[in-house]
Amino acid sequence: DAVKFTALIHKSGGGTGFDFSPLRPAGDVVQGTPGVASGPVSFMGVFDAATAVVKQGGRRRGANMGVLRVDHPDVREFIRVKSDRTRLTNFNISLATPDRFWQAVETGARFDLVNPRDGRAVRSVDARELLDEIANFAWASGDPGVIFIDAVNRANPTPQLGPLAATNPCGELPLLPNEACNLGSLRLDAFVREYVTN
Repeated sequence: DAVKFTALIHKSGGGTGFDFSPLRPAGDVVQGTPGVASGPVSFMGVFDAATAVVKQGGRRRGANMGVLRVDHPDVREFIRVKSDRTRLTNFNISLATPDRFWQAVETGARFDLVNPRDGRAVRSVDARELLDEIANFAWASGDPGVIFIDAVNRANPTPQLGPLAATNPCGELPLLPNEACNLGSLRLDAFVREYVTN
């Protein structure tokens, strides 16, 4: 359904933003089956393929924002995915970075990567090394960006509706789950009634 609704939103000219952080990491157990999870980056590929075939308003391809928390175990695959310029071509990607990540960077501490399935830390990484990798890949390809997710939620005008987890494709508008972004534009010169010169 999420892919179907994405296609409908793109068809009408809208953009979409997704938080892929709740998806279990690649290789994690899938309860009740002998299989293993493929991870959030593989799911992003499904959305990317659907976006590629739907033109916005019949004119252009749709646009997505893909967000992953920096403490997700698949963070390195997410950081590196756009180094292959044939992957996720219909996505901007950003890491949701909580205050505790930046505190770990400042102090030189290690930072836990946490499985969203059970909330357990699966390993820890050097926060400064992780930030260096983020910066290097952002410099090389323009992605990933970073979202200061705790700051975004401190300014959330409707916290009673839930935490903000993602943004629209260009990062201007934080979104609640199942919200879409539809942007418009104004020609300011059309509103000028008189022109004054000095």
